[in-house]
Amino acid sequence: MALRVALATLLVTLAAHGAAQAPAGGSSRLGPSDPGAGGTAYFDVVVYGSEPEGIVAAVAAAEEGARTLLVTGDVRLGGLFVLGELNMLDMRTQPFNYQRGLFERWWRLVGAHDAFDVLRAERAFERLLDEAGVEVWRGVGSVAPRLESGRLRGLTLGARRVAVNALQVIDASANADLAAAAGAPFDFGWERFGVDQRQADTLVLNVGGVDWAALRRGIAARGRSYASMRDTVAWGHFGGVPAAYVATREGTRLRGLNLGLQEDGSVLINALLLYGLDPLDPSSLDAGRDKGLAEGEAIVAYLREHLPGFERARLAGAAQELYVREARHLLADCVLSADDVLSNRVTPHDVAAGGYPLDAQSLTPQDAGFVWGAPDIYGGRLCMLVSSQVEGLWVVGKSAGYDPVAFASARVVPFGMAMAEAAGVAAAAAVRLELPAHDVVHDDEHLQLVRRRLTARGALLPEVRERPPVGPTRHPAYSAFRVLVARGLAVGGYDNDPKLDTPMTSLSFAYLLGHVGTRFYFHRDLASRLVAATLELTGGDAAAPLTASLAARLLAEAACVMSHCPDGDDWPAVRAAGLADFDPPHGTLTRGDAYRLAAALATRGRQRR
Repeated sequence: MALRVALATLLVTLAAHGAAQAPAGGSSRLGPSDPGAGGTAYFDVVVYGSEPEGIVAAVAAAEEGARTLLVTGDVRLGGLFVLGELNMLDMRTQPFNYQRGLFERWWRLVGAHDAFDVLRAERAFERLLDEAGVEVWRGVGSVAPRLESGRLRGLTLGARRVAVNALQVIDASANADLAAAAGAPFDFGWERFGVDQRQADTLVLNVGGVDWAALRRGIAARGRSYASMRDTVAWGHFGGVPAAYVATREGTRLRGLNLGLQEDGSVLINALLLYGLDPLDPSSLDAGRDKGLAEGEAIVAYLREHLPGFERARLAGAAQELYVREARHLLADCVLSADDVLSNRVTPHDVAAGGYPLDAQSLTPQDAGFVWGAPDIYGGRLCMLVSSQVEGLWVVGKSAGYDPVAFASARVVPFGMAMAEAAGVAAAAAVRLELPAHDVVHDDEHLQLVRRRLTARGALLPEVRERPPVGPTRHPAYSAFRVLVARGLAVGGYDNDPKLDTPMTSLSFAYLLGHVGTRFYFHRDLASRLVAATLELTGGDAAAPLTASLAARLLAEAACVMSHCPDGDDWPAVRAAGLADFDPPHGTLTRGDAYRLAAALATRGRQRR
């Protein structure tokens, strides 16, 4: 693997359009248009960052006629797919390929398989940029926004103080660092829902010595319940082998394996979770990578003993950068919500189609991740990529305007690349029409021009028509389920079945109400209070069924903490207070019953959103 990386770096250095890395304060030119220290360069569109979404945005803008510059601190281009070595694609191709356009062009260049070879992916990105005529400045030092009366006018690069003036700027950095520095509003992780959490990070491991044919035979012999395999990918729970692994270092964990075969025979493993890192602190990320690399040795030794085809496996290395799943979320002019996704919402303003499940990786070492539901199709809009607080700025990639639940679907790179192509086309249109970005985003005539250009480029725009939402829409508790799933408090799974008629335990209900307190009212101490009360009332029986009398007592106590107390703590009192809209059932309450009570509490009184 070290040889592959060295060769890749050499190829990039010799690339026709690639300039030498410019050391801070040095005299090396960044590219043909570099004016030298203290000078000013002029471009129509500048893209900051070389993540896949940034490359696509730059290519699209250039192909639409804009003089385009891509600026990056990296020497190798491709971000998560190259430096992070995430070589398995989370995408939807049934009943059709949802992401077409530039993503599909790149995908075909890398073989159009479920996994791709990292070096081939890197060459494909370079080719697209070169063919589009994008100027690329690599290895830049620090980057600062050039602001004037709330408008982003360009960038200032490094100690050489090279100024880049641009009519439109697209931030495609991994965590929207430029946009944040320019004053665009963001929140972090799940904080808008009162939770100090975010999806776990990953270090992709490179493993040599795997007998792929033997692995294929082993999976075939054990069946689909063990794992699944197609050509260059294998994934699954592998008979519980990863789940049984005991981590040797705190803050690490092994999840179900995603295995991607490389052209040199090595296998990339996306499975090692890292918790407790600060994605905005480079030293924290470096420490996380060191920890992951050390844990990787123990993981490969464990897999060598338990997986077919891994008998001679060895750790050959790891990705240069961590796969950081979640950090900032733009508070955009419009925000993609879980309601949009689960309602299969498509509008005449959409510029991309999404359809990946609401599939979130683990938030804490105690949970195994969440699948809130699986849409048929939904639309992404340009207003999710801009903020009225900073004119001339677009944000593409995982930091765009998606709420934390919707983000579980929209975070996947193919959708991000489709949205980024739209941003590139729209930015070029703004330049051509001599308009501010917001005029293109919010004016229907200009927006339809962008949509027509995207269609001509081969992008897929979802058909605008009414579609039914996913899940058991006729169930009496369905609307309550939708209230809760919008904050991540209910799950529908891949089959959109929230199992509303299954029995509910008292302890589960106490936790549910506690989470309502956190995610709707920002009251973080309610759960511990309700859990203690429940265990006292049930004699410590954690599996005690939820009865109507106990549900009423817990609901009344929660209401007293979060808004105002009902006149009593029995069912008639909570019903009179608007917290129950059905007669008390006999026997154990179902999950649907519990959701109806919790949703009533969530939507009652003053809420913080």
